[in-house]
Amino acid sequence: MSSSSSVHTVPIVTVQSTFPTVVNEVYSGVIPSETIWISCYDNSPPDARQLTSLGSIHAKVRVVLDDEDRENVVYQVREGDVHLSESARRDFGYVYTVSSPSLRIPLARLLFPVQEYADPERSNPQKPHRITAFSLSPDKSQFATGYLDGSVLLYPTVPIHNSQNKYPTSAMHSPSRSTYTSRRQALVSAASMSSGVSPALARAHRSSVTSLRFFPSSRVLLSSGADFTLQIFPADPISASAASSSGQSNKPVSSVRTFTAHTRSVTSSAIIDRGREIISSSMDGTIRVWDVSTGTEETLIHSAAGVGIGINRIFLDPNLVPAKDAEHPYKRRLYAALQDASFEVLNLDDQQKPPKLVHEFRSERSVHGALNAIAVSQPTGAAGTVLIAVGSAKGVVSVYNASTYASAHFRRSDASIEDLGFVFLENTTDKLGLVIATADGLPWIASLKELPLSGVCDAQVSVYAELVGGDVDAVRHLSVHTADSGVEVWTASDDGIVRRYVL
Repeated sequence: MSSSSSVHTVPIVTVQSTFPTVVNEVYSGVIPSETIWISCYDNSPPDARQLTSLGSIHAKVRVVLDDEDRENVVYQVREGDVHLSESARRDFGYVYTVSSPSLRIPLARLLFPVQEYADPERSNPQKPHRITAFSLSPDKSQFATGYLDGSVLLYPTVPIHNSQNKYPTSAMHSPSRSTYTSRRQALVSAASMSSGVSPALARAHRSSVTSLRFFPSSRVLLSSGADFTLQIFPADPISASAASSSGQSNKPVSSVRTFTAHTRSVTSSAIIDRGREIISSSMDGTIRVWDVSTGTEETLIHSAAGVGIGINRIFLDPNLVPAKDAEHPYKRRLYAALQDASFEVLNLDDQQKPPKLVHEFRSERSVHGALNAIAVSQPTGAAGTVLIAVGSAKGVVSVYNASTYASAHFRRSDASIEDLGFVFLENTTDKLGLVIATADGLPWIASLKELPLSGVCDAQVSVYAELVGGDVDAVRHLSVHTADSGVEVWTASDDGIVRRYVL
């Protein structure tokens, strides 16, 4: 990517985070009416806008019951050129849509969280604990959060049920306070437990937690930290019945394996198959493969960008691809986002012992800063196209065709891209979306209408949905899962809150 001229700008739609609560209170008669705000932004260069001067709209919308039909909530636009309407009623509330003719912003969905996990000890608005790592277990029974102080906590998830309320809020489905006090588990390193440190001061890592990964069993957790180490913990959740019968605070859970060899912060990790081997990346510029049973390093490879070029994130594609080696006919691909603004593709042959990593491709360096996030799609459409998405420190998302490395590039603002995840939209493999977590606290889902096939193409990207609910606190981690209720997106933010969305 040689210049910013090839970067498409996508508009931003934001809305008051308490909007569902306002609608609920108006409908329930708690208040007669309330005015909420909606803001729309087009950060395109002035000469690229279809309107020469208008770059933003700030609207006010009055929420009130209809004069005749008291079951109907009306949205009266008092200021600004926006259209707001109820799009669809779902089991967990309404989906709303917003558009702005003046900014030529088409209909964009507003998705609000169906649940919020706000541990009172970690999400105090006056002093929130920033979540630096997050992982949802494959069976969706629990999740883990990591923090700047090196602590790692386990929490159970709570089922969401169909609401009888016409306009439910996330508070109606969120866990009770006892979930945090009686079922929260602290994970601590074996070294801190044996050092004589008070259990209240023991931590999983000596510095910030950088990544968390559940093993496929959902009962084992891998963590990494800025203290150069990785840890493995047992992660059996505490049932509600066991918590109520004990009536005591839970004892910390000690790590069962520690991995040490990196010489700088461990930045990311991946688990191979069932978890006999794991992979780690680091700011020391290395990727290492470890044997879990022995805790020993099996394979080490430096970035093709050069010794010491930090690796910010790795992504292990779970799908096997054909290999030329007749003895080992299949291989995996490992993708790495680098500090020098390029990304790499490596072939992983884990059928060999020790596993073998070989460089396959390195992209050109982006002019938009270090790459903080990377994700790879499942095969898409009739052609089975696989896409690679990377996010930069200056807010640019680049999408590459994994076969031809054709690319498309887009942005909404200069806020850093923190995490990415592909998702199939509307229950079809022909419509692909990309969930994007950003440092400005405005996560969203992009709809990728045209996939890059060759060269550098204009991105056919639009806003599929805005993930509303936070208050401009950076969203640094997300997780996309398929559930009985549909596709779910979980986010973790600097305000210490985990939010659950249903598409």
